[in-house]
Amino acid sequence: TNMRVCGNVTDLMAQLLLGFTLGEKKDYLQTVQQAEDEPGDMKLTYCYDCPKKLLPFHITPTPHLTCAEGPLHERENINDEDTKAEQTCPQSCMSQGIAWSFGSQSDTVNVRQCPASTIPPVTRTAETSNAPNESIELPKSIQSNLVDVSEGVGQTSFTPFFWHIPKCAGTAIQNLYFCMGLTLANQVGANPKFKHNEETALVEFKPWKRYDWSVINVDTTTRAGILRAQELGLVSSRDPKADLVVSGEFDSVVSHLFDKTNRGKVFAMFRHPVERLESLFYYLQKANWESTFHPEWAKTSLRDWAKTHKGEKNWMVHKLVNKDVHSLTMDDLELAKQIVKEKILVGLESKFVESIHRFNVYSGIDDSCKERQSCIASLARVPTKGDKQATRASNSDPHPKTKPGSDLWKLLTEDSLDVLLYEYIEEIYEHQGEIIGIEIKDSA
Repeated sequence: TNMRVCGNVTDLMAQLLLGFTLGEKKDYLQTVQQAEDEPGDMKLTYCYDCPKKLLPFHITPTPHLTCAEGPLHERENINDEDTKAEQTCPQSCMSQGIAWSFGSQSDTVNVRQCPASTIPPVTRTAETSNAPNESIELPKSIQSNLVDVSEGVGQTSFTPFFWHIPKCAGTAIQNLYFCMGLTLANQVGANPKFKHNEETALVEFKPWKRYDWSVINVDTTTRAGILRAQELGLVSSRDPKADLVVSGEFDSVVSHLFDKTNRGKVFAMFRHPVERLESLFYYLQKANWESTFHPEWAKTSLRDWAKTHKGEKNWMVHKLVNKDVHSLTMDDLELAKQIVKEKILVGLESKFVESIHRFNVYSGIDDSCKERQSCIASLARVPTKGDKQATRASNSDPHPKTKPGSDLWKLLTEDSLDVLLYEYIEEIYEHQGEIIGIEIKDSA
């Protein structure tokens, strides 16, 4: 028999409930001791990441576990001085009413339900951080073909790659860089109606007469198109030159378009996965101009759709680690976190204008001139004095919103690795602001 006690959120809550099932603690420990004294192959392995101070009760979402074998030992008494730097439940949460209580051997446990909006942001230490496992090695193509975020700041010798996550302001961002005068490699240039899709060399052209926008005659949004762009030498070409590569196919672009000599630097805009799924569901049931148009979705509810499209919940992790969406594990989440941390400058759609400025600084794009500021203003509500938050106003798709904490919200977040990844992205957003030399703005 091999028993393993883990400490992630689900298992930790399970341990609380199992306490009722296992019986008195002293009886359980006596059973364990007897098993160790008897010959056989029984082995007890216990893993833990307990804070020195257990009350007020708090959870580490991604613990750094320490494992040991053998008998359990009582903890040494800990000085209060050692607990001052630890994260505890904030007072705003502790002041909430008690939702329910249950008894334990030690005392009565009071449970409070605290919405995220009532909990102020905290500074995480290395021990309480949601950071990925630093020992994880990135795939060779990602490690060698992409620059680290800290290395790419302001450098124009690397080709910017906008990883386009569906329904995360991707169209707005592409229109922005068209407006700023950049030449894009996306899906437009290979559209047969422009008659450049069968050229045997790269061609830069303006697809629309009414706009002074330029594209390269490739399609970087499909694997076949990416392989054609590779054959034509898209990234290494200097005339014509793609100022920005746009694609949702992260692995294919990194593996086939970039190499050790012609490296890329990635940025991406992120949105809460529930909001992204909502938008995707309502948008694609009426967007008959999209290749992924699904008119049949209009005949079902978001709840029923979510039950049959569970793979959409983990789209980001699936694309980052290049693994079947239905076979993803927590190890894949850890790898995705490490990729984001080292290789992707993150933006938050909830902080659209600030994120765009970060993308520009990172890519070496001067956005200070009047014309480019006008481009930004045309795609976002620019805050007035005293208005500290600017959000995207264009390319929006009005639709019903799911209430946080509702049964539907729980269904949309159930088993979602993307939600856990997004929570980590929110954490590193502030840290990356320091890396690229942008002061963090108060968005409270």
